[in-house]
Amino acid sequence: MREAVTGSPAARLLLYMRLLMVAGCVACLGVLLGHDGLTILGVLWSVFAAGIFAALWYLLERLQRLPARIEVLATPQQQEGEFLSAMGHDLRQPAQAIALFAATLSAHPLPDSSRKLVSGIESAVEQLSEQLEAVFAIAKLEAGRVECSTRPLSLDGLFSQAINSHLDEAHERQLHLRHVPTARRVLGDEAMLLKAIDRMVAHAVAITGEGGGVVLGARQRGSMVLIEVWDSSEGIAVELLPQVFIPGSSYGQNLKDRGLGLVLARRLAVLQGGQLTLASRVGRGCLLRLALPAA
Repeated sequence: MREAVTGSPAARLLLYMRLLMVAGCVACLGVLLGHDGLTILGVLWSVFAAGIFAALWYLLERLQRLPARIEVLATPQQQEGEFLSAMGHDLRQPAQAIALFAATLSAHPLPDSSRKLVSGIESAVEQLSEQLEAVFAIAKLEAGRVECSTRPLSLDGLFSQAINSHLDEAHERQLHLRHVPTARRVLGDEAMLLKAIDRMVAHAVAITGEGGGVVLGARQRGSMVLIEVWDSSEGIAVELLPQVFIPGSSYGQNLKDRGLGLVLARRLAVLQGGQLTLASRVGRGCLLRLALPAA
């Protein structure tokens, strides 16, 4: 059964966990040695390290014990999807525990060198959490656990929510992030559509350089409404375009969510009877376009 997940998102999660354990061990040893292991800070780091290692060890053990019922599923994709979907709660708990330990540490007075280590751990856990959430969402789709209920939806409110969730990051990086008010309506599932639009905006923000811009808008073409996200990034190389919607491809290696956000957005689009495409012009930016039936 372990062979069924070799090279899969589950296998990659195991690798991420082990790398995080090693990084945490090195960081903790560095701080303890710097403070002779006798200060309160040293004790806090020891507790923190113990929490990390206990949580991750538990996670690794659970990941390598596939539920027996997965063997009877029809395809390898369904097997992996069912497994990861069922393991969602167990996978989230260690990541949340690490984030809590890191937040507790950062609340204490720390020297600059130690604070940088805590900041690095918090950043790593944030990236890990984003990847886990994307993996779980994709796994639910693969396992057939997601029901789509389409109805007429107004886009303007969804646009506002998607933009607002990224305003803090845009402000920090001095990005111009906005949406064009619209009266367009589509047939879609509200939760799925909001998630898809949010992931489209997140991708545009991630690849756009400091001082650039991202615009979300909609227009109608025949019986379809085109939801579009324009960015002023450097664009995507022609040879990488075919890989954009492939999980685990080289395109996503430099993205915080490993490119899984766009993979999820496309699958959500298909479930709602739509299509997600990406166009790019090197040096001029990208266009993500989600086409859905007009309401």
